[in-house]
Amino acid sequence: MKLEARDKKALMFGGAATAIILIIVFAVMPLTSELSRKKELIPKKERDLAEMRVLKDQYLEMQKRLQQAQAAAAKRGPLLTEIENLSKRANLSSKIVSLKPQAGVQTQTFKESIVEIKFDNVTLYDIVNYVYQLEQEGLRIKKLNFKPRYDNPKVLSSTILVSSAE
Repeated sequence: MKLEARDKKALMFGGAATAIILIIVFAVMPLTSELSRKKELIPKKERDLAEMRVLKDQYLEMQKRLQQAQAAAAKRGPLLTEIENLSKRANLSSKIVSLKPQAGVQTQTFKESIVEIKFDNVTLYDIVNYVYQLEQEGLRIKKLNFKPRYDNPKVLSSTILVSSAE
């Protein structure tokens, strides 16, 4: 079958148009849709990056504070001994009911010492002053409970959980 020149031209234009349409549908459109999807992700990824930078700064600050706490703990000595010395300086040694070392968090880079201190017959002023002195020494108050005594509401029974990095 022989085609005329006009039919050959129409067939070539039709084939070319079909090829162009197939290229657009199967190559260009998926690329543009993928590109637009990735463009939509750019603001989210920029926010994630900004958040990671903030978290990095916080992490570095925490590392610095941990190293400072560990250096202070190395100078200070055992936590139990330090608490006993502070209690003597605050004139609260006689009001201590118990001093109990407890297990703290331990990782490769961090070891925590915890001591539970129970007081009896102390005033609110004594507790506040003692907590202030503990914090001045670089110790951390994890928990502080106190309750008034039934026989004399002006004095308290108190439990303080003190921690320190080692």
